[in-house]
Amino acid sequence: MPARDSYDVIVVAYNHADTLGACLGAVAALQPPPRSVVVVDNASGDGSAEVAAARGIGLPLELVREPVNTGFAAAANRGLRAGDGAWALLLNPDCAPRTDLVERLLAAVATRPEAARIGAATPRLLRAEGPELRATGILDAAGMVVTAAGRHLDRGAGLPDDGSFARPAWVFGGTGAATLYRRAALTDVAYPGNEVLAESFFAYREDAELAWRLQLRGWRSLYVPDAVAAHRRGLRPEDGRRGRSDINRHSVRNRFLLRAHCADLGWHLRCLPWWLLRDLLVLGACLSVERGSLPGLAEAWRLRGDALARRRWVLGRRTAGSRRIARWFRRRGRVEEVAAP
Repeated sequence: MPARDSYDVIVVAYNHADTLGACLGAVAALQPPPRSVVVVDNASGDGSAEVAAARGIGLPLELVREPVNTGFAAAANRGLRAGDGAWALLLNPDCAPRTDLVERLLAAVATRPEAARIGAATPRLLRAEGPELRATGILDAAGMVVTAAGRHLDRGAGLPDDGSFARPAWVFGGTGAATLYRRAALTDVAYPGNEVLAESFFAYREDAELAWRLQLRGWRSLYVPDAVAAHRRGLRPEDGRRGRSDINRHSVRNRFLLRAHCADLGWHLRCLPWWLLRDLLVLGACLSVERGSLPGLAEAWRLRGDALARRRWVLGRRTAGSRRIARWFRRRGRVEEVAAP
């Protein structure tokens, strides 16, 4: 049986040869060291797998080479199944954790009276620059918040790191760029077949869907500002989405799948009219300025049977009531203050 603080690192790479070396270099310096490091290369064409093999010398590395791009969710699930630590650190290949990141996350969890029900601990992410992933003074994420419009946002993204997000907080979830998950929590919410992340999403919004399932089962997510990582985000929220038709297609499809999987009637009633207005805005954009996103709507419709089956399974196992879940969904997002232990 693995030690209660043992953890695995899972990195999914797709054409990230420029930053993967710095990412794995930071992983090699983590204290305590990981039980295993699993890199799943999604058929990269830029030599990412070779970078992983070279930089993984001295690490307990398992390199998985996928023959095709299976999508982030499926690749992450394969990486999760390869480890057996008590915790799992999902880490983007353009993210560099500080040496004490895991130590601080685990210590923060251990001090909480609610420790046994903390399913995720997420750090303060700073924007990074360059292939060496140099941290800047700009926030990338201070946990995930959700709104009544059905949006999920990286809290503080793009703001100066001026101390405004220096307090621990309960948040809706952690960003997939760098979050430490309790493996027992992931097992608890995994779909049949040990599918932790919803593979129908392929990529984008899968971290929010997982966060919602964790909330529905009563697992909590803790934001730990003293744990820090640098993230060279490829897609910044403040930059908008114009000219990114493939990404927009996935994002639009998964917006509707997210609610189809997790939102009950009570959520829809409590969050009116905000989600409806947002839906109309998204539909209008698909018909006008983002016509490349239209296939995403068709894909969501084709997946409706699978989505409804997942919804029955998810809501049939929930332990948290609709009112408790809906309180997270405020017009500007919500966090809860962490009381002194």
